[in-house]
Amino acid sequence: MRTNLFLFYLLIGGLGLALSGCSSTGSMSWLDPMEAKSPIYTGVAASASQSLQELRSARVCCTNLDQIRFQPLETKGSKYYEINQASSAYNFATGKSFFSAFALPANLDRATFTLEAVAGATVFVPTVLILDEGFAVSRAIASDQFVYTPAGFMEPQRLKGKFSIDRRYGSDIAREKYLLVFTTSEDLRGSTQMISEARLYARSRGLADPGLPDPVAQHAATGVIRISTSDLETSAKVTKNYVSEQRSAQQYVAPVAAAPLPVKRASGPAPVPAARTKAAPSGGQQAMLKETQQMYDRMIRESVSSGDMDRAWRLVQEAERAGSPSARRTFVDAVERK
Repeated sequence: MRTNLFLFYLLIGGLGLALSGCSSTGSMSWLDPMEAKSPIYTGVAASASQSLQELRSARVCCTNLDQIRFQPLETKGSKYYEINQASSAYNFATGKSFFSAFALPANLDRATFTLEAVAGATVFVPTVLILDEGFAVSRAIASDQFVYTPAGFMEPQRLKGKFSIDRRYGSDIAREKYLLVFTTSEDLRGSTQMISEARLYARSRGLADPGLPDPVAQHAATGVIRISTSDLETSAKVTKNYVSEQRSAQQYVAPVAAAPLPVKRASGPAPVPAARTKAAPSGGQQAMLKETQQMYDRMIRESVSSGDMDRAWRLVQEAERAGSPSARRTFVDAVERK
C-alpha cells in the first residue's frame, strides 16, 4: 500500500509536499498542488463561454502560414500540450482559433501519431493540418476523426484519433514537415456526450448501473491535447485515409471569409453538429440526492483502496459537478487512511 501511495504522489508531481494543508498566505487545500502540477486538471477550460471570450479578444498572430512559429515536436513517448489564451491565434477559413504548431524532426521518416484531447467540463475538438516544407497544406485530419473514448485506468475522458506520416518515398507526402492543431467555429458550437465515471466504475466492477445522467463536455476554444508517437501503422485504411486527407485539405486555408465565431444567444440551446453533439441541459443545478452522494463517496473510497487514484479523482470531479458536498473530503480521508 505504501508503494502505491508513493507512486501516486510521484505521479501528480510532489503532491505529498502539500499535506501540511496551509501556506504563508492563508488556508490552502492539499489538492491545490495536484491541480497546479498537471495540465490534465488545469488546462481544460471550466467554461466554454469564457474560452470563447478569450478567443474573441485575442490578436491574430499572422496572415500567412509561413509566419507561424513552430516548436519541435517531442516524439519520445507522449507529451501534453496546453492550448490556452496565451497561445497564438489565426484566422483559418473555418474560423478564428487558438492553435499549437509543431515541426517534425528531420530524422523521423515514418510514424503514427495518436492525438487525444482531454475532456472534462469542456473539450477542445481538434482538427490537424499537415504542411509541407513550403508551408503549403498537404493533408487535413478532420475533427470527426477524433472520437470520444471513455476514461480508463490512468487515462482521462478524451477524444482520440490517429494519423500517420511516411516520408521515405518521393511524393507530396515525403515533403511534409509541420503540424497545426486547431479547432473550427462549427465545432465550437457543439458538445460531446460522455459516459459517467460512476457508470464506467460500475461496469468495471460488474455492478448494477447507477442510473445517473451522463455528463456533457461543451466544446471550448482552449484545452489540453496529448500527442504520442509510435511506429508507422500500415493498412488499407491508412492508405485510404491519405487520399481523403489530401482531398479535404484546402478547405481550411482557402482564401474565403473566415467563419464567424459562435454568438451567445439570449435563450435556447446553441445549434450543434449531428452525431457528435447533444444539447446541454437547461436550468439550475438541483441538490444531489443523499443516496447518490453516498454512492459516489463509496466508489471514491473503493477506488482509493484499490490504488486507482486517477479514477478516484475523476469521480471526485464528476461528483462535485453534480453537486456533491462531500466527495473531496471523502477522497482526502481515504488517501490519509491508506
